[in-house]
Amino acid sequence: MASASSLGDALSKQADALRRLSDVAIRQREALKEGRLEFLQDLFKELQAAGFAAEAAEERRRREAAGLAASLGCEPRISAICAALPPEEALELREKADRLMLQVNALQSEIYILSSLVEENQRLNGMMAAEWRRLEGMYPSARSGYDFRG
Repeated sequence: MASASSLGDALSKQADALRRLSDVAIRQREALKEGRLEFLQDLFKELQAAGFAAEAAEERRRREAAGLAASLGCEPRISAICAALPPEEALELREKADRLMLQVNALQSEIYILSSLVEENQRLNGMMAAEWRRLEGMYPSARSGYDFRG
């Protein structure tokens, strides 16, 4: 049966899962900045695993919130649930929800920074490729028009 305690536990577990996602995103950002591209593949795998865990934690939180809200006769939103709970339980639940929101905001910031770095990297790669093509056209190629293979 859903309770404020089980919903609080689900909120804490989801915050932990999002913190793990943020940690991986930070390591990806650092690897990109430092040009350690060989680590990115492993970090992508780690990010995928952390993402699956975060999705499972989100689903559990939704189930717990829906069950508790149904038993309290309110909407499955933290504000509505807290309004229907005794003050002490509501305060504890609100604190856990606030910690979760801090993790959501931190993860969103990391994702924004990481996507900006990736876009910048793509632009730089495009500029370098264009410059190589330009330089290739300026200097005679090592290949001549002769075919010595017969």
